[in-house]
Amino acid sequence: MLLGVNSNNKWFHQTKIENKFYRILHVKDWKKFLPTYDSTLFDLKTQNLDDIINNMCQAELIHELMFIFSLVPIAFSIYFGDLYIFILTSIVAMMF
Repeated sequence: MLLGVNSNNKWFHQTKIENKFYRILHVKDWKKFLPTYDSTLFDLKTQNLDDIINNMCQAELIHELMFIFSLVPIAFSIYFGDLYIFILTSIVAMMF
């Protein structure tokens, strides 16, 4: 699914805080070991740099939407009760 994403948007620019955080976590050392849905979308041998940047921006948007939608189950606590269970499962979903 292709989203009309403008990769020049300030939303996608790395901030100084993010850069420090990534260095503290040593992201460059372990990011190559993480699974990718479709690794060909991020391969410089098959994609040009603009396409890879666009794919990365789309992936970031999708992850942010998943983060937000993980809070939706909390609304079900109104019907079912047990608010703390819905908050706990939403927090766990957000972490994943």
